[in-house]
Amino acid sequence: MSRFANTSGFYMTSQLRLVAKNLLSVKIFVTVSLLIIALVTISGCNDEKSEIDQLTDDLSTNNQLNNNPAITDARVRAEIDHFCGDCHTTPPPAAIPREGWYAEVELGFTLYEESGRSDLTLPRRSEVVDYYRRHAPESMPSPPLASENDPSPVEFKPTYHAMAPISPGQPHSVPSGIANVQWYDQAKTHLLKRSTLMLCDMRVGIVQEAHFEGQSLVFDRRALIPNPSKTTLTDLDNDGVADYLVADLGSFLPEDHAKGQVVWLRESRESSDKFETTVLLDGLGRVTDIQAGDFNQDGHLDLLVAEFGWRLSGHVWQLLHIGIENGIPQYKKQLIDDRHGVIHIPTADFNGDGHLDFASLISQEHESIELFLNRGDGTFRRQKIFSADNPVWGSTGIDLHDLDHDGDLDILFTNGDVFDSFYIVPYQAAHWIENQGDGTWSRHVLRAMPGIHRAVAADFDNDGDDDIVCCSLISSEILVTGDRQSRDSLMWLEQTKKGQFTARSLEIDNAKHTTVTVGDFDGDGDIDIATGQFADKFVTPRTDVSIWWNNSINQP
Repeated sequence: MSRFANTSGFYMTSQLRLVAKNLLSVKIFVTVSLLIIALVTISGCNDEKSEIDQLTDDLSTNNQLNNNPAITDARVRAEIDHFCGDCHTTPPPAAIPREGWYAEVELGFTLYEESGRSDLTLPRRSEVVDYYRRHAPESMPSPPLASENDPSPVEFKPTYHAMAPISPGQPHSVPSGIANVQWYDQAKTHLLKRSTLMLCDMRVGIVQEAHFEGQSLVFDRRALIPNPSKTTLTDLDNDGVADYLVADLGSFLPEDHAKGQVVWLRESRESSDKFETTVLLDGLGRVTDIQAGDFNQDGHLDLLVAEFGWRLSGHVWQLLHIGIENGIPQYKKQLIDDRHGVIHIPTADFNGDGHLDFASLISQEHESIELFLNRGDGTFRRQKIFSADNPVWGSTGIDLHDLDHDGDLDILFTNGDVFDSFYIVPYQAAHWIENQGDGTWSRHVLRAMPGIHRAVAADFDNDGDDDIVCCSLISSEILVTGDRQSRDSLMWLEQTKKGQFTARSLEIDNAKHTTVTVGDFDGDGDIDIATGQFADKFVTPRTDVSIWWNNSINQP
């Protein structure tokens, strides 16, 4: 369940799980169990025992488990399936290492209590913990570094750039929090006066516009928005000039609140060097993505809003255009999906019927990708195209791209949210969800990468097929104790044969990237890479965005 949805992403971290993981261990299980029960009242039990009685009962049962052959895996598993499986897929024991199951089970019971439900029969926590610990692996391997021995056909040279402080003349005082970088190419739209790189710093509260002059990055207009997570290029007022929709989370840390916003940035009527900021919709949970399109085919641009929320909030909304007042579009709000955890909602006509559809990446306990196919009137039917067998799968992003050049859109998908389970696991990877062209889809695992957050495709080596660049985010504070091996933080996957990829390392041990975008930034004919920096702590010199210059056309 992607905690910092970018967001990307975007990372809506579960603080309870972090506290629990840091505290709960084999050596102090009894002590910490007392502390947890003293601090967090777990209701829903069918008896009238006091908390201390319940603790004694649980611990007594736990001591008997290993000596009581009557307690079978089949019974415990059935009880777990009934309890956990009522809301989501039952997690397999191999989802995380053995030591993590104390905290994971405790979180599950706590979330049930917070839900307000009391209709399920609760299994004994001690039996659940014992079941998972007996079947979970003691440790989980990490993939090796991408090949550094094979010569890469492309050499990338990085440069590092920092935005000006939010207060002129004052030094930066907080770490960089770039949740999204997005390249908008003038060659692909008539709305732009020049190609533009947009950055969102969700920690500081800046949306920054920039452009390139050769290989120099020039920062232009900026807007101050509380916690921006993503921009989308559009033209809401139909004046032929680029506007931007900004998804505002409304808070940096994970919360259930109504502070999220849909923000419209347009060229200021006073000066083209400034943005004019208009809030189109507020009172939302944490907003992670916004898309514009004429979904009901009435000739006006409507909006789709992904409200990630957190535990009790989260939806997908459709804002249907109903008019204009004082130059500002007015909308009617309609519910499309009431599930929380939606990260991205890219739009396209997936089934070729002429209606604008969208794909939805849903994290939290859902961990699925679904198509919402437009009936032509702004209503949608759902088609699930991928569902993980694991509620801590850790989805982080999707991107639409025709990777195999067969004329239909595929989906690049990443699941590397280490803020979900707080473990690096071998199934964190880049995936190709291949569109078979007949309404069916198939998944291919392209490359494992711990903490992978985004993957986007482009032809980096100019050989006619598409390659992929991947970036990762791993907080140093949540790495498993003693886990200090080097890891790729930026890599590109060279497509060497159709559908076959070779991993090439670009950067190691700087897994501070929630976001990556690509484009020919310097206009030399080859594709460059930009990554945003999301830092744990303040460092100097500061970096907000790194540019990885591709000079393959000029190389011998």
